[in-house]
Amino acid sequence: MNTGLVSLVMPVWEPHPDWLRHAVETALGQRNCEIELIAVDDGCPEPVSELLSDFDDPRLRIVRVEHGGASRARNRGIEQARGAYLRFIDADDAIAPDSTATLLGLIDDRDDLIAYGATLFCDEHLNGLWTMTSNVQGDAEEACLLGHFTTRPHAFLFPRQVVDATGPWSAKLKVSDDWDFILRALEHAEVRGTHEVVTFYRRHPGGITASWERGEEGANRVVDRYFERHPESRGTSLERRARAGTLAQSARVHATNGELWEGLKRAGHAFRLDPRAVWFEGIQGMPAFSATVRRRLRRSAPAPKPAD
Repeated sequence: MNTGLVSLVMPVWEPHPDWLRHAVETALGQRNCEIELIAVDDGCPEPVSELLSDFDDPRLRIVRVEHGGASRARNRGIEQARGAYLRFIDADDAIAPDSTATLLGLIDDRDDLIAYGATLFCDEHLNGLWTMTSNVQGDAEEACLLGHFTTRPHAFLFPRQVVDATGPWSAKLKVSDDWDFILRALEHAEVRGTHEVVTFYRRHPGGITASWERGEEGANRVVDRYFERHPESRGTSLERRARAGTLAQSARVHATNGELWEGLKRAGHAFRLDPRAVWFEGIQGMPAFSATVRRRLRRSAPAPKPAD
């Protein structure tokens, strides 16, 4: 293991060629730090080695595996990584040129500390839309479980020791596998963060997070897995708050996607478990939720009677 090296692990499956090239360019363009980029070809029909054939950089290694999903590809990347630190990035996003060095500086040679930064959410052309930041410092396990640690997985830098203690990414979770991994990692380390943008997240219809129904199922499974690991916390206020949080988040998503009745049912269930969860999600999604309610009320309102 190279103690000064950061291993960037990038799973690749049926990539948009231009986005892949840009992701690789920004990874190899990291400044003021030593990196290697492990691109794990997840059995792409067109091999990644062909798509990146004109990249002549010894820091880039391409590993081809049988198709098994992003989590399995990341696990293979971990096996191949030679660095003392790991950062998981995607083939359709980009990372800021000084971001890895910034995160390394936050860790400050500690092997029990995870560094994170802000994420700029972008459109398909990487035009900035809004910035996701967090103020959480130190012990972040509970905040992450309750959905109060607003971060993206590509904004983290993990010491290798923490990754080994966390264990592999779950291949059984097709959605929310990133939340599951981060939550498990936070059981072994504290966090130190910055509001500096370190990653650019490209929103597009083909993204896995575009499926909000699958996201709800994945979130419930992550919470289930947490309390399977911590049976001593079952039936406590922490579990009620966690369950209420996933219900409230689902309520907000349903409401803003036009499923107002489904959203209200979930919000009612969440309120009975823990009213704070509904308040927290309501504050986050109030503008969109209020707009949806106004539209529905206008549609259902009876037509005004003509004046005599």
